[in-house]
Amino acid sequence: GDQDRSISVESVRAFQANLNKDKTVNEIYIYSGVGHAFANPTGANYAPEETKDAWGKTITFLEKYLK
Repeated sequence: GDQDRSISVESVRAFQANLNKDKTVNEIYIYSGVGHAFANPTGANYAPEETKDAWGKTITFLEKYLK
């Protein structure tokens, strides 16, 4: 998320730019107001709605590109 103090939004955008430059299929989403490890249900930054959305997008991506 955009509140992640471990990995900056700028670093994520640069990573995505390199993926795009190399024509590597990718989908990167940055959740507003969410910090690092937001999908960990025992963590301080757990965000259940964003986690549900992220897992749905992950499964859709994998089904589309790994079949």
